[in-house]
Amino acid sequence: MSLRRLSVQHVRNIESAELVLSPGVNTVVGQNGSGKTSLLESVYFLGTGRTFRSVSVVPLINRDQEGCLVRGELSDGSVLAVQRMKSGERRLRLRGEDVDSMARMAQALPTLVLGPETVNLVLGSPEGRRRFLNWGVFHVEHSRFQVIWERAVRSLRQRNRLLKEPHADTRELEIWSQELAGLSEQIDQLRRSYIAAFSTRFIQNCSEVANLGEVSVSYQPGWTGDLATRLLADLAQDRKRGFTQRGFQRADVKIKVFGEDAARTCSRGELKVLAWALILTQGDLVETDLVYLMDDLLSELDVPHRRAICDHLRSRERQVIATGIDLDDMVSCWGDCPINVFHVEHGVVSRQGGR
Repeated sequence: MSLRRLSVQHVRNIESAELVLSPGVNTVVGQNGSGKTSLLESVYFLGTGRTFRSVSVVPLINRDQEGCLVRGELSDGSVLAVQRMKSGERRLRLRGEDVDSMARMAQALPTLVLGPETVNLVLGSPEGRRRFLNWGVFHVEHSRFQVIWERAVRSLRQRNRLLKEPHADTRELEIWSQELAGLSEQIDQLRRSYIAAFSTRFIQNCSEVANLGEVSVSYQPGWTGDLATRLLADLAQDRKRGFTQRGFQRADVKIKVFGEDAARTCSRGELKVLAWALILTQGDLVETDLVYLMDDLLSELDVPHRRAICDHLRSRERQVIATGIDLDDMVSCWGDCPINVFHVEHGVVSRQGGR
């Protein structure tokens, strides 16, 4: 299902906006600071409850308002909505019912962001790559992964809580260590299966859009050997540090070009294309419809690479919402495919037609 309608209220400088979207390519044109990226943020917020521009959601809310609201209608008529207040209160609705889990919203509206920060997938910390990995496994193995993940997070929190208590019962710590080890291994199996499929497709996509030669992606689980044994052996040291040093929460993904760490050997331009290829590959493995949010496409990539990426998305028939300043240059990226065009100025959105 694609996103058919988008309603935005009090998101940054957008007081109110209503958009009827195409299931294919949608372009949003305007000057810097006009509100283009805020529209992309609104779609991302609808599917995740978060913003991709900051850690806190509060800056997403218009400074003169107490809260923001984003609604979306999918192509099957289903409606979803996320409301967030500066007080921290949040309300989620999906198909006419209140829901208490963003996982259900994410499953209904998968979104992937391609923009200036995408390069941090390669250059940034392991935390970002873990989120990337978990997103992929979640959307391929949703029901199974979600149950295991929630139990694993609970086990990790319980173990870390006990590690911080000076007189915590050792037997209780051992029990939570065993629980954490078993769940980490189940997550590890799902991640390994996902990365095996991902690696093959990633190499193909890099050949298609990046032209970087020999590339590889590998997965590091966050421990070596038998995890249950290692957690028990680490108990004294973990108590001193106050947190668990091994487990599913320490995983990472490594990207190499010609056998060398891409972050150390590739140019900035090459890293951008690599990172975008990672996102494209992630989308390829999702069988349901999803929305690609492309922020400032023209400034991020040169002409050959941006056309290769647009051709890739056209061939997959994915829904795209792309922002930029120059309409003619943006339109030229998509060849002869139909395009829905919107213009944003000072937070006011208007439709300019299409072709």
